[in-house]
Amino acid sequence: MKKHGRGIFVFIISTIAIGVLTLFSFIPFRILSAIGSWLGGLYYHLDRSRKQIGLDNLKIAFGENRTDKELQAILKSVYRNMGSSLFEFAALPRLNREKTERLVRFQGLEKLEAARKAGRGVVLLTAHFGNWELSAQSLAMNGYPLHILVRQANVRMLHNFIVRFREAHGNRMIVRTNAARKMLATLKQGNILAVLGDQRGSTSRGLMIDFFGRPAPTNAALARIILKTGTTVVTAFGVRNPDQTHTVYINDPMEICRTEDRDRDVFTITQNYMKDIEDMVRQYPDQWLWLHRRWMRRN
Repeated sequence: MKKHGRGIFVFIISTIAIGVLTLFSFIPFRILSAIGSWLGGLYYHLDRSRKQIGLDNLKIAFGENRTDKELQAILKSVYRNMGSSLFEFAALPRLNREKTERLVRFQGLEKLEAARKAGRGVVLLTAHFGNWELSAQSLAMNGYPLHILVRQANVRMLHNFIVRFREAHGNRMIVRTNAARKMLATLKQGNILAVLGDQRGSTSRGLMIDFFGRPAPTNAALARIILKTGTTVVTAFGVRNPDQTHTVYINDPMEICRTEDRDRDVFTITQNYMKDIEDMVRQYPDQWLWLHRRWMRRN
């Protein structure tokens, strides 16, 4: 596809993708879960390049404590979970609160409520973990709409269609490009800003943060916004259970220490939330998306 999503080929592929998503939206949620899990397991055997990246990452994180066979079993489960989440995405707009209550449970929702009542806005930090799309929709349907930081897809018509799915129950998307002003305004208005904080930062400008004992480039912009606004920071993670229900765990607010050394404070905040992500990944290694090179070296 061309960079900006132009051309007849891109238009045709995007139209087909939109049509498939629309058709799949009429299939019951649990059937979509099962189909996606099966296809994800099948794709595990076909995908060579990403599978190798995943195994390399798992060896960095767990290689000293797990056998190759155990790491491969974890990775296959990652593919199955990824497949389920991908197919479940199609059903999200047709979910309602009654259906969602049967699918999703919350632990610690009162912590998010207390953070919101503080009146300084809330940064909800999460990761590509479990079915993060379902977690976001479930929070919105329970009275906690999110303003979510997202990437702009290359294909505009596909991006707009996906945004409609994501905003079906009250969430709002903020495109990452030049997003700082919108993020600050969101928090100033007392809203909940949701950020997936596990993505790789710039290898030339990002902070090198310890992640599973190895430096990983991580974007520092979020920590600077947290310091600037004095907002409350909460981490939350959705976990797919063996029975294909989901539990969203919401943690106590992070303790934000401010000193006269601003750069050090930015580093500490970033390290602390990456530690929360690492702790969760250690508990549920098959729930995180291992398929990108998180430990790239500096340029």
